[in-house]
Amino acid sequence: MVLKNKGSTHTGYHWRDELVNRLLPYVKDGFDEKLLTNIIRGYVPSFFVTSLPDVSNGASWLFPLSLGSQTYWWKKEIEEIGKEFARASSDLDDKLIKTIFKQHDWKVEQPVEGISIIDKRGRWRYDAYKDRIAVEVELSSRSQVFKDVYKMLIGQAMSQIDVGVIIVRKWLEGKGKPYLGSVSRDSHAIYATLPMLNIAFYGFSKI
Repeated sequence: MVLKNKGSTHTGYHWRDELVNRLLPYVKDGFDEKLLTNIIRGYVPSFFVTSLPDVSNGASWLFPLSLGSQTYWWKKEIEEIGKEFARASSDLDDKLIKTIFKQHDWKVEQPVEGISIIDKRGRWRYDAYKDRIAVEVELSSRSQVFKDVYKMLIGQAMSQIDVGVIIVRKWLEGKGKPYLGSVSRDSHAIYATLPMLNIAFYGFSKI
């Protein structure tokens, strides 16, 4: 359900009312709908922003209103890192990504807490990690974005991270590759089914 938020140019959708309507058939007869709404209010924002105006360097963010309504230190750092990604353009690879993050004092290849039972070899790692913020960079596979989301969900559930950021290119660079337009479509399902997850998507543009 995609709606315009009154008085705003941001687009998004209302989820809390829909969730209440879905839950009502499963609660006891006579249960007060207002009480259910009040309970859910503490966990589920009423409106999710799914697109925001471009930032100054030609890149864009996608995130729920809970993250978009404040200024966080990591937003500026990610934008600076995105500028370096853009300058590297076609030369950007896994090695260079790690180098750029290290230059900005981020740890790379940080293990995902809580996944050791499944991943005995320790392959589940964040691309970058700093002060309870985890970052994944996806340049080649759209499907990997969903694995990244799962990493963020585990990290938040284990109290390892506060926010997860997934970085992609702003524009399509090749068939099947992730870019902000494809992520924008997928974000509706992600934000609707995981309303408790603090996750942001960032698309860097060419310089």
